[in-house]
Amino acid sequence: MKKIKIAYFLWMVTILMLLVPALSAQEDNEPEEVSSVGTYLNFSTLYSSNDSVELSAKLSIRRGRTFIELQNAPITFSVSNGTDQLDLGEAVTDSTGFARLTVPLTPPLPADDEGLISYQADFQGTDKYDSSSEVFMSKPASLKVSFFEEDSIKYIRVTGMQFNPSGEMEPIAEESIYLFVPSLFRPLPIGDIWLDEEGTGYVDFPPTIIGDSTGQILVIARIDEHDLYGFVKGEAWSSWAIPKYFLAEEKPTRTLWTPIAPLWMIITLIILLAGVWGHYIYAIIELVTIKRIAKENEY
Repeated sequence: MKKIKIAYFLWMVTILMLLVPALSAQEDNEPEEVSSVGTYLNFSTLYSSNDSVELSAKLSIRRGRTFIELQNAPITFSVSNGTDQLDLGEAVTDSTGFARLTVPLTPPLPADDEGLISYQADFQGTDKYDSSSEVFMSKPASLKVSFFEEDSIKYIRVTGMQFNPSGEMEPIAEESIYLFVPSLFRPLPIGDIWLDEEGTGYVDFPPTIIGDSTGQILVIARIDEHDLYGFVKGEAWSSWAIPKYFLAEEKPTRTLWTPIAPLWMIITLIILLAGVWGHYIYAIIELVTIKRIAKENEY
């Protein structure tokens, strides 16, 4: 009787061991509910010298420690002053994840009592990606770049203006403006200007700046990450730069980025090649010597 109970117990244990993996596999095969992916929206504004604002929004998702930009995603832009809201339009993100929309500042956009405009960028989301929105508040401003000459000295003049709540222009007083010219990787700083109470400042034009073949160069004035204005840019062309063809032709120098290598590199290469070919020649001489000795020792 005891043998029957033991056999029955072992049979039940075997059945359970066979059923548990099958049930687990069935649970694993059940479709899981797919959750949408969270999105990140970075939003900023840039006021330009033609009395317009460029709205720039970057949409991305996070995978581990890296961010991946989303392409062809529609972003809607709007402004608000707390009571009224105005739709500005829609833009689609490019291959870098940026969606940009340029909006004129005239007629004036809705602003609050302090002249601040609340810009908003919205991504409605899809079945796969979550929706996202971002708000950026700034006061409309403008920078005008001009040039003048006095007593044979050339100057760069910058005039800063801001819009009040009624849409009228007022000077930007006591602010630092930074000047740049285009360069290969990033804008090259050439100086800064302090605006007076009338919103005007000037600085000497750099005499060593090199322009194109006709001496034309683009001078850029910027306010970056200001608490009130955000990002503001003004630019203008000047013909006071040094034309490229006036420069003396550069003589070849022995540097790593020129066709003529440095002397130390040439000498090092010659020594290395001489060592390699010296070992080859030595090995060949030894082989010939061994073969000659072997022939001499033949009986």
